[in-house]
Amino acid sequence: MLLALSVKNYALIEDLTVDFTKGFTVITGETGSGKSILIKSIELLIGARADLSSIRSGCSACTVTASFEYKSSKVADFLDNFSISAENNIVLMRRTIENTGKSKAFINDSQVSISVIATLGKLLIDFHGQDEKHLLLDLDSQLEILDNEIGDISPLFKKSSASYARIKVLRSKFEALNLSDAEREKKIDLYSFQIREIEDAELEAGEDEKLELDIPKLKNAEKICALSQEIISALYSSENSVLDNILRTKKNIEAVNSYGADASDAVSLIEQAYYQTEEAYREVEVVLSKTRLDPEKLNVSLERIELIKKLKKKYGGSIESVIEYKNKISDELNSLDNCKDDSEKLKKELKLETKRLSELCETISKKRQEAAQVFAKSVQRKLFDLEIKNAVFDIKFDRKEPSADGYDLVEFMFCANKGEKVLPLKNSASGGELSRLLLAVELSSKIKTDRVVIFDEIDSGTGGKAGGKIGEKLSELAGRKQVFSVTHLAQVAAFAETHIKIYKETEKTRTYTKAKMLTKTEHIEEMARIISGEKITKAALEHAKDLVAASGKSILSS
Repeated sequence: MLLALSVKNYALIEDLTVDFTKGFTVITGETGSGKSILIKSIELLIGARADLSSIRSGCSACTVTASFEYKSSKVADFLDNFSISAENNIVLMRRTIENTGKSKAFINDSQVSISVIATLGKLLIDFHGQDEKHLLLDLDSQLEILDNEIGDISPLFKKSSASYARIKVLRSKFEALNLSDAEREKKIDLYSFQIREIEDAELEAGEDEKLELDIPKLKNAEKICALSQEIISALYSSENSVLDNILRTKKNIEAVNSYGADASDAVSLIEQAYYQTEEAYREVEVVLSKTRLDPEKLNVSLERIELIKKLKKKYGGSIESVIEYKNKISDELNSLDNCKDDSEKLKKELKLETKRLSELCETISKKRQEAAQVFAKSVQRKLFDLEIKNAVFDIKFDRKEPSADGYDLVEFMFCANKGEKVLPLKNSASGGELSRLLLAVELSSKIKTDRVVIFDEIDSGTGGKAGGKIGEKLSELAGRKQVFSVTHLAQVAAFAETHIKIYKETEKTRTYTKAKMLTKTEHIEEMARIISGEKITKAALEHAKDLVAASGKSILSS
C-alpha cells in the first residue's frame, strides 16, 4: 500500500505531500493542472529516465519520496538480499535528480543503484499508463496468469521439474560416455580449476555494488578528513570563527534594537543563521567521526572488486551468473567423474524419462487449455461489462521443446472491433483498450498480490456509460488492493473512496501545482465541474449527486 508521496522542486511542484488511504482513489484536475507531473514523478521514483528539464526553474535538484507498507515475501527477500532493514514492514523510496546530471536513489536511507530501486518499484507498483510497456504484453507473464487459474498445478510442476532435471543429468552422462578419454580428462581438469577459482572467491550477491559505493569514500578519506577539519576550524574552533563572529554580530544587532531602532527581524535572522551554522558544524563533525583512513581496507576492497570483475568477465556478466555457471559445470563434472555406466542402459533410461516428461507436459497442457477456456470467457464478459461490446479475447497455444514448465507457448489474443482479425495483444490493443483489458484480466485472475495498481486515464476515449462501468470495476478491484486512477470522467470519480484534486495557483510571478484531498461536498462539486465546466450548473450538481448515489460509494474524508 502506498502511504504517502512527497515531491519537491519537480516541474511546477515546489513542495507537495499527499497522504493516501486504502481502497479506490481518483485523481482529477483541469487539463494542464499537473496530473501528468504527479504521475511522472512516481515513474521517476521507480526508475524512469531522469530529465534535467523537469527540475523546477531556479532549483539545484528535485526529490521524490514515497513510503509503502508491504506484506509480500518477495519484497522482504529483496530487502534482505541488499541488507536493508525495514521496521514494521515500511519501506521508504527516494530519488534525487541534481542539475549537474547526477541521479541518486535510496531505499530506507541506504543508497542503491537506479536499477535496484527500479526492481523494487516493480514489486510494489503495477503502473499502467497510456505509453507504458504493460507487463501484460510479456509472454512469460501471460503464462503465469494462466497457470494461477489451475488450482492443482504445483504438484505437476514439481514432477516435471524433477523429470527435466533428471533428463539433463542423463544426457550429460550419455554425452560424457561418448567423449574420448583425453577429452574427458581435459574437461575434468578445466571444470575442476574453474570451480575452485569461483569457490575460493566466496562471492556474495550484491557485494560488487556495495564495493562500488564504499571505494570512493575510502579513496578520498584523507581529503574528507582534511576538509572536514578545516570546516570545523572555520566554523567553530578557530579564533575569530564564524560562530564567534555571528554571536558578536547578534549582540550588536540586539544593542541597535535596544536603542529604539526596529531591528527585531534582523535579530531573528541572525539567530537562525547561528543555529543553521551550528547545525552545519555538527553535521560536518558527524562526517569526520565516521571517516577513517584505512589504506589496508582500501587495498583489500580494490583487490576484491578487481577479482569480481575478472570472474564476471570470464564466467558471466553478474555475480549471479558466475554462481549459476559454477553450479552448471559442477553437475557436468559430476557426470564426467561418474560416467562408467553402460551406454545402452543410459540410453534406455533417457528414453523412458523423456516419455515420462512428455506425458507430464501433456497433462499440464490439457489443464491449461481447460483453464484457458474458462478464463477467456471470464475476461470477455468483463470486457463486455467495460463497454468493449465486440471484444474477442482468446488464448493461443503453440509448442516448444518439453521443459520443466511444460511444452506450451501461450499468447493472449485480442480484437476490439467486429470483423477484424484476432491478433496478439502487442499488435491489436490501443493504450486505453489495453488498460481496460488489464483490468478485466486482474478481475478474472486468481493471482493475489499487494502491489499498488495505478491506471493513468484508463477511461481515455470512452463515454459516460463506459465510464460508469469502468468505475464500477475499478471499485471492485479496490476491494482486493489499493487502486489509483487518473480520470476525466465524473462517472469514474463517482466510485471513489478518496478523491484528490490537482490544481494550479499563481503567486506573484510563479506558478505552483498543488493537491487537495476533497471532502464529500467538494467531491460532488468537482464532479459537477467535470460535467459542466468551470461554470457549475444546478443540473450538473444534481447529476453528480445522482452518480454518487447510484455508485453506492462514499468519500472517506468529511
